[in-house]
Amino acid sequence: MARNSSPASAKSRHFQWERTNISLLLSKFAEARNVDGQKCSFDARAYHFWFPVLGTAVRAMTPEAARLKERCISASLSDSFVTLRDAEAFLLRCDQQFEVLSKRTKTQFVLYTTITYSGPRLVDWISEGRNRIYWGPSADGNLLRKIRTSQAAIESKRASLKLPTDDDLTPVLVHLSAYDAADAFETANDCIDRFRGLVNLLINSSKSINIFAQLSQPHAMNRIRRGPLHTIHRKDGSLATETFWYEHRWLHHVPSIKFSNSQDYRRSVQRWWRMLQQNPMHEFIADALLRYCRALDMHDADASFLGMWQVLERLTGTDRYDQLIERIVRLFKDPDDTREIAKHLRLRRNQAVHSTSSISEEADVILMQAETLASRAIFFLIKHAAKFKTIDEYYSFLDLPLDERRLKREREIADFFLKYKNRP
Repeated sequence: MARNSSPASAKSRHFQWERTNISLLLSKFAEARNVDGQKCSFDARAYHFWFPVLGTAVRAMTPEAARLKERCISASLSDSFVTLRDAEAFLLRCDQQFEVLSKRTKTQFVLYTTITYSGPRLVDWISEGRNRIYWGPSADGNLLRKIRTSQAAIESKRASLKLPTDDDLTPVLVHLSAYDAADAFETANDCIDRFRGLVNLLINSSKSINIFAQLSQPHAMNRIRRGPLHTIHRKDGSLATETFWYEHRWLHHVPSIKFSNSQDYRRSVQRWWRMLQQNPMHEFIADALLRYCRALDMHDADASFLGMWQVLERLTGTDRYDQLIERIVRLFKDPDDTREIAKHLRLRRNQAVHSTSSISEEADVILMQAETLASRAIFFLIKHAAKFKTIDEYYSFLDLPLDERRLKREREIADFFLKYKNRP
């Protein structure tokens, strides 16, 4: 079906181009595409080689657009009315596809997963927007029984992958609305990992150095990790798709964490989660929690450390080493000590990236140091983000001078400037 051409001045609202050679990228698909009437086919190897490159070149402007970006690009490439010679027209076609996909009717789904915990519930259920996370629903509950019965259909595939059982782990269910099973998994997966990020943040922030760590088998810092299997179900418990998601080479051999006072932790988790949901910078902090959680889920110490450095870059709004260090020290009472630790982490990060050096022998200490810097920034934002109108104001706050005399003098000058500016 033919489409009306868009005005030349029209701009895509949901996607933008990164600084890349867009004409070159689109030409690769034009060369690989064969148009027969309204049908398109591609040279498979060329398509799959260049598709990730094109995906990187297209920036999604919202989280929802990011989830649907690949589908929008794929549909636009397969549209015979798109010539692949006009970069803006291609983005506008992605925009149109997003509008179609985002207006689909949503359906109720349930994610089944497990976490590496056994003990008193930290919450019964907790919400993130319209999504609800149910921690440790009763094994005798009607829904969980139906879910586990429906999983029998994938048992042979699970056995062929040699996935361990999750009988000794705590089940978690996420109730949500989504466009389809794949969208449900992506949305619920992020939701549960943000919540795990907060729980692990509270646990890791009280962690002390293990002087015998070198004698232990390498392990992720996070104590609350995902189990080996995840499935998506309809609200009646039946499988929404026979596709299932699993953790490759899943391993977890540390004892389940025991809280000295589970009721205190329960109240603390609920209080911090409520503060996060009501936070004006919720989206920014939630993204940082997601990155934090997944970085510290990894057993590989070097990969985990590089992930944590990226968290620090996100939290300080810069990838410039000196600026990152000077910004993060503003959040600590002992900036001189913190600066030396941050400089040491910067050097270790560079060694990990540019040489064969590894942090594995000192991983416990180095990861704890990186976690200390990141967790202070996350806690600060959850508590104080309302003081700032924009994220740039937060970054400006981190750029304020540490010297109190200089700070007071700058305030005096600013007050004088306001009076001078508003003089009669």
